[in-house]
Amino acid sequence: MKAKKTRDICIIGLGRFGHKIAEQLLEDKTNNIRIALVDKDEKHLLPFKDEVNSIYILDAAEKKALEAINIADFDVVIIATSDNIEIAAALNEIGIKKIIARANSKRHANVLKQIGVNIIISPEEEAGQKTALLVANPSFILYSQMLVELQDGYVTGSVYIKNPELIGKQIKNLGLREKYNVSIVIVKRGTESFLPSGSFVLDNGDLITIVGTTENVTEAFSYCANEEQK
Repeated sequence: MKAKKTRDICIIGLGRFGHKIAEQLLEDKTNNIRIALVDKDEKHLLPFKDEVNSIYILDAAEKKALEAINIADFDVVIIATSDNIEIAAALNEIGIKKIIARANSKRHANVLKQIGVNIIISPEEEAGQKTALLVANPSFILYSQMLVELQDGYVTGSVYIKNPELIGKQIKNLGLREKYNVSIVIVKRGTESFLPSGSFVLDNGDLITIVGTTENVTEAFSYCANEEQK
């Protein structure tokens, strides 16, 4: 696989949720990321002062304060506090494209979506580990909402075949298992579904369902959809 480029992640709000995300990202040494933390209360930031790349004590609802720390330079911004509508609005006004935020209700989620939040984490899904996994992978915006968690870190999801390199090839010759460590478990073509053998030949527009870890599945999705990161 190609070496991963460094990704800059900003976490706003170091309460229980934000603290867990930061811990999980710091524990995972396989991801090439730089972390910045933002909170109005210095005591929330101090436990991480020697572990992350930068910390900022500021009110994230203030557009000028966010611009002062060059918030637009980050690949992903996570609003880890539930009091987040003003912060999301400020980020949207600045032009941030990749935002994750918590929602306390469907109504709250709808408001966040209207002001530009890409991924909404509902209370029952707000485990810091899951959020950290999504953030660490550059394809998370495209595919995270398509994944279903299984167990022991594995997920399943479906993607349409658009990559010409895969069209007309037997599954056993695709190299998906060797390159991404994922398995194709179902192929849907039109209205018909198949449990494919290794000799099954893929066609353009086939909808394949694959199983693997979150990171491996999202990387395989990018490849199958012909959207690999340059």
